Order: sequence, then structure tokens, then C-alpha cells
Amino acid sequence: MQAIESQNLILYQTDLRGQWPEEPARAFAARLPYARRLALGSGSAAAHASLAGIALALRALTRLLGHRVLPGEILFAQGEKPRLAPPAALAAGGTRLAQRGGAAQRGMADFSISHAGPWVACAALAHGCIGFDLEMGTDERITDWVLREAALKASGEGLRALPEMQDVSAHEGRLYWRGAPWYVQRPAGFAGASACIVASRVATVESHALALAELFVS
Repeated sequence: MQAIESQNLILYQTDLRGQWPEEPARAFAARLPYARRLALGSGSAAAHASLAGIALALRALTRLLGHRVLPGEILFAQGEKPRLAPPAALAAGGTRLAQRGGAAQRGMADFSISHAGPWVACAALAHGCIGFDLEMGTDERITDWVLREAALKASGEGLRALPEMQDVSAHEGRLYWRGAPWYVQRPAGFAGASACIVASRVATVESHALALAELFVS
């Protein structure tokens, strides 16, 4: 059997418990697209989590691509997960736009953000499609849910396709969805929560934890 080439998968996370860095966060938000800046202007816990997720995504993509990725290079389309703008993604070596069930471009960088309770994290892959989900709780119902949610994020189909996934399960780190294999990992480090990563390629997870004080430091 032919060996499957592995690549690095970057996972950045932070714990929102602690002193929120107001000034650095405000300066960071000012560099986001106008519509996104307005959406995150409430100062609520949900807005803090969303802003932290974007900051983690930029860290992960910068580490993957080997050059600094700026806030303006992230695209926010209604009803879709955020994605990297094509010019920056092409710099990673992608040469074409291709879709897998409506998902992000295969062969190009992809990332997925999730938050639950005090935890916020972003998983990123240089080439392929990725979905990440995080939910509070560790029982079987929750672990099954995060698997399905991560798979739907990876494929780009979202919750509208959830009824079709009721009988989908992972075996030996794989699940089959839409006739293709997806690779499943369940990262640790989220006390009281369940996390799941589903990717279109085999990947070795490289994890990084950031303190709140470091979150918006360039």
C-alpha cells in the first residue's frame, strides 16, 4: 500500500479567563474589514471570543506560510467560514481554485476557528481542507457532535447537511463522507471540553498555547 504523505497542522489556542487586553484588542480590531469591525464592536464575551479566534488564525497562517498574514487578508462571507484571500493563499504554493463539496480550495491554505466556554482555538492546514470544533462537555453525545460539526466545517457544507451525517462515524482515525476519506484527530488541552479536527489530509498536530497578553502582539 502506498504511504500517505503527512503535513503539519497548526493549532493555536487561548484561555479567555483573565484580564482582557483592551487596548491591543482595540488596535487589532481597527485593522479588520469595516463590516467585521462593526460586528465585533459590542465588547461582549462572544465578541471577545470572535476577535481572539481571528488573532489565532493569523498566527497559525503566518507560521504555516512563512510570511506575515495580515487581518485584511481574511475574507468573511455571510453563511461561510472565514477563509484566506486567494493572493495570500497562492503564495503558499496553491496553483488553482478547486472545490470539494463546496469547501475551501484544496491545495491551498485553510483554517477553522471554534470557541466554547473559556476556550478559543484555530486549526490551520497549508494544503487541503480542515474543520475544527470545540464544545463544552466530554460525554459521548458531545464527542459525537464535535466530530460531525468539524466534518461539516471541513467540507464547507455547514449545518444544512447535518441530517445526512447521522450515521457517519470515525474508525481508526478516519471517516468517509461524500465518497472520500477524511482524517480525524481529537486534540487534548481543553479542560472540560471536547475538541475534534477533521482534515482532507493526514497531518501531524503542532500545538501552541497563547496567553491573553500575547494574543494581539504583532
